[in-house]
Order: sequence, then C-alpha cells, then structure tokens
Amino acid sequence: MKHAYLIIAHNEPTILKVLLQMLDDDRNDIYLHVDLRAAELFSMAQGFQLKKGKLIVLKERIAVHWGDISQVEVEYRLFEIALKNGPYAYYHLLSGVDLPIKTQDYIHDFFKRHAGKEFIGFWNEPIHRRDVYRKVYRYYLFTSYFKEGSYFIHGITAFIRNVFLAIQKIIKFRRKYDWDVFYKGFTWVSITEHFCHYLVEKKEYIIKTFKYTLCPDEIFIQTLVWNSPFQANIYDSSAASKGSMRAIDWQRGNPYVWKQEDFEDLKSSPYLFARKFSSEYPTIIYSLFEDLYKKSLLLE
Repeated sequence: MKHAYLIIAHNEPTILKVLLQMLDDDRNDIYLHVDLRAAELFSMAQGFQLKKGKLIVLKERIAVHWGDISQVEVEYRLFEIALKNGPYAYYHLLSGVDLPIKTQDYIHDFFKRHAGKEFIGFWNEPIHRRDVYRKVYRYYLFTSYFKEGSYFIHGITAFIRNVFLAIQKIIKFRRKYDWDVFYKGFTWVSITEHFCHYLVEKKEYIIKTFKYTLCPDEIFIQTLVWNSPFQANIYDSSAASKGSMRAIDWQRGNPYVWKQEDFEDLKSSPYLFARKFSSEYPTIIYSLFEDLYKKSLLLE
C-alpha cells in the first residue's frame, strides 16, 4: 500500500518546496495543511505540482497556536482526510521544516520490514515525567495566547492563567481522568492504518480531555497508544528519537537547527527524518536534496 505524508506548515516556503520534492514518489500521497494566517504560503502550495505523487492541499484551514488544542485539531483534520482516501500502510506526520534523511526506497523498505509497528517517540527522563503530570492535572486557560497576541492581551491572559494555576496548586486540585498513566514525546509520528482508525475514533474524547492542557500535541498520542491494545506494537519506547525514527536534537536547541557541519552526522544517522531546518542555513537543505533526491533519480 501507499504511504500518506501529513504536513503541517506555517512558514519557510523554501524548505516546504524541497520537502515536497523529496517526498514526490508514486508510492506517496501528500496532505498539506497551511496555517490560516499564512496566505502567501497557501497560494504557493496550491500552485505546486508534483511529478509522481499526489498532493492534496486542505482548503479548510485553521489558525494553529503553540501549546494549544488547535495543534491537536489540525492533526485530526489531516488524519481524517487521509483515512477517507486510504488505506495506507503508514501515516507520517511531519512539520513544514522537516526533511527526510533517507531515500524513499530506503524508507519504504524500512517500514515493510517493521510492518505493524507504531513509531511514536517517548520522553522518559524524570524531568519530562514530572512535566507531563504538571500539564495534565491542572487547567490551563487561554493557551492560544501563550506566545501570541498583543502586548496587552498577552499580559492580561497570562495574569489570569497564572492566578488560576496558583489557586489550583494551593488547594491541591487534580483533574480526573480515565487513565492513570500519561506520557509525552515528539509530536511527529509514523502510525499504521489500524492505529490511525483507533485514533480518529477517539477524537471526541481526546479533544474534550485535552482542551485545557498545555502542549497537548506532545501528550495525546503517546498517552492514547500506551493505554490501548496498541501498546504492544510500539516500536521503541526507550527514547523519543528511536521511537519515532526522527533526528530531533533538544540538547542544543528548542529544537536545534541543523547546519552544513551536521551533514555527515545526518547522512550516517539511523533515523529516517530530521527536524528542524531553517532558510537561514540553506546549504544543508540543498546538500541533502542533492545527495538523496537527485541521486535517487539517477538510479531510476
């Protein structure tokens, strides 16, 4: 079966173009959501033509805010439309500043060899284990303004949010859930057709449960899969990069932006995708494109 690539983009048109070209394969369908506020990027995406694969640019778009439930909602939009057009062997969730670091032949062969496994990254370090419970057991208000809004709006919403959080802490309030165990990890995953169906079936419950959670996009998939029959299919829960097969460096940045001096490290990486890239460092982007995409064309 084909693979579905689900891309969430809001900036960096240069990187998005390279990403689309590197995913352009007759074994792939690509679904793209462009943030409602990114009019120029949306216009560019609508006019982009693939040579082999199919590109579906979502017409109904939303504004996606950092740390907010809108992150979860946009993921569901992509999962749902892809499921309607499926089935697919795998559903790969990427951002618009990600790139593959292996050829499409390598990626497809890898997922054939590990068919049925769920590639979801888990953060297991003590600091992350404490952080996930801090986020899920308290109500966070006005998350859409956490990093946005005018100076006045941001200040007012931050004040109300912090006062409400302080009250919850003082009275030792804890939100109640059907689950006792929560996990967090990378937003970006590769999941099977079966788990994607299960995820979409749980949409109403997930949105209701995580509406007032901070950064729910890093929590809901990890928690759902762990508390489901699909736990047995998790590829590797020991580390986020291993589990998701994504090279994302949170030690040197938030996350680290790959540069040309990282080219050999990325080439020799055991992972399949990398995040994140920036047009401030274009050399690494075109080096990967030349090495992987053009080389694969020569082999055809």
